Amino acid sequence: MIVRVVLVGIEGAVNLGFIARTCVNFGVDELYIVKPVADLNEALRYAAKASDFLARAKIVDELSEALRGSDLVAATTAKGYSVGDVIRQAVPIRDFVEMIHGKVNRLSILFGRESTGLTREELSKADVLVTIPANPDYPVLNVSQAVAIVLWELWNIRKLQASNVPPTASREDVEFILELINRISSKVLGVDEKVKRLAEIWKKILYRSRLSVYEARLITYWLRKIENKLETK
Repeated sequence: MIVRVVLVGIEGAVNLGFIARTCVNFGVDELYIVKPVADLNEALRYAAKASDFLARAKIVDELSEALRGSDLVAATTAKGYSVGDVIRQAVPIRDFVEMIHGKVNRLSILFGRESTGLTREELSKADVLVTIPANPDYPVLNVSQAVAIVLWELWNIRKLQASNVPPTASREDVEFILELINRISSKVLGVDEKVKRLAEIWKKILYRSRLSVYEARLITYWLRKIENKLETK
């Protein structure tokens, strides 16, 4: 899925810089900025390693230009519900990402001004309204925070590989560890009901722990050493 972030009337240079960073953090493909108030040159100071991404952003005068080519347009709002208001009938962000998972090729998601958000006319251009559930006493998030939450949720369904998360051990790796544990248990305790119960406990522990590939490799090495020691006695 191609994700396009559309910022309408962004007012703060700091927010714009932080949003550019967040877009790069979560693999956003395109950034469109509609009639920005913020100083783009100043925003580059806050974009860090996303300055090139921000420099490539499309600056347009009309929202329709920023939405061109989209399969689905989603607008974000803090005020997601109002009785009798046909526009303000929003979908919570978690429900939204489940709704579009595997069904949308090119998504545009709109974020409004820090001071006033999106106008009703701008909201009406969206196919769906999305909101982030928050404390009802103060549900309005800073726009850069809202962008981060939405993009994080989209990142999860896009299944992009993160380099700061270790690869998880395969089922085959875990099953081999369980086989080694069971062999060692049988040699130490004999074949009895207790060994079977221990096997079930180890199975639950290992699958619940979600071992990394490296952790599984070390545990396998350790268990093989133990098994070899037992065989030489």
